[in-house]
Amino acid sequence: MDKINKILIFLIITLNTSCQMKKYEWESYTCQPSREYKGNENIYGVEFVRGDILTLDGDHAHLPFGGSSGEWGYTGAAWTSQHGLPVGADVIYYAGYEDKFYQLKVDFPVEEMKKAMDTTYRYNDHTNEKFSGLIFGFAPQGMVVVWKKYGIFRIELGRYQAQVIKDDAELEEKLFKGWSMNRLAVKQRDFLPDASCAKWDMYRKRYTFRIKMENENPALRLFRYCFTNYNGEKDIIFMPPLPATSYDNRALPQILELDWETGVGESFRGNIFLNEKIIFEKFQNFKTEDKQEFEVRISKDNRTMKLYLNHEPLEVDSVRIYKGSVMYEGSY
Repeated sequence: MDKINKILIFLIITLNTSCQMKKYEWESYTCQPSREYKGNENIYGVEFVRGDILTLDGDHAHLPFGGSSGEWGYTGAAWTSQHGLPVGADVIYYAGYEDKFYQLKVDFPVEEMKKAMDTTYRYNDHTNEKFSGLIFGFAPQGMVVVWKKYGIFRIELGRYQAQVIKDDAELEEKLFKGWSMNRLAVKQRDFLPDASCAKWDMYRKRYTFRIKMENENPALRLFRYCFTNYNGEKDIIFMPPLPATSYDNRALPQILELDWETGVGESFRGNIFLNEKIIFEKFQNFKTEDKQEFEVRISKDNRTMKLYLNHEPLEVDSVRIYKGSVMYEGSY
């Protein structure tokens, strides 16, 4: 009997030690669709009454106090470090532009979150980014998108639907108790009768495409593509010797960033800023599974860069080319 007890005690100590070794630390963020302002207020900002993030091990984790900030998928404002494996959320917030209180009550897939916490993304030849936080994005009509954050990388976890709280008198009293403005004044200032989440749902639509480079300089070495997408995601693809990515199912890019070299002291970074209206009009009749191809053409002197879609020139907002400073494995 003593031997069995010793084995049990050993197992308990081992399990506890294992759990302590897996004590995750990360940060929570909140954002809204845009930086549009009416007066001094972001027109899509929301205010939080409760911001609980549920964890598998029972640690208390929360959204930052106050209101949302930043733009879709990104904010520079984080709160103090959170702990535990996040597996859901219970959030109550007020959207002044709709004059409604919402509750988001959702479970995240546990196995996916376990995998996410132990995944890393390659940032450069020397650095991998580990899981660093969750970003909660609040759009009109109770639309909430959550992204997993790995340093600069942002990968969508899912799109969730918050529910309107109809009996909200107590919530109103609690939220506005310390405010200089009452609810009616906030509504008069912020109310948007046509607020809709349609645009941000459109951003989430995925298509199958690849990026290919065509260049006039045989000495050109391409090292990476960086995607900043309309749906709030951000990802990097490091290139093998071939100048094309594989076909992948992803949201449409808002910014394409490329790093390349053509010789010693000739390293460059180029940014292509796509035009939202043009790119979504081009893709509106494409099926998700149909293969499309973006093509980047760089001049031999590295001074110009043009974007094509399925071999046709694609009008963009702007193109910028800078002298690069990042060294890669395989650099000249």
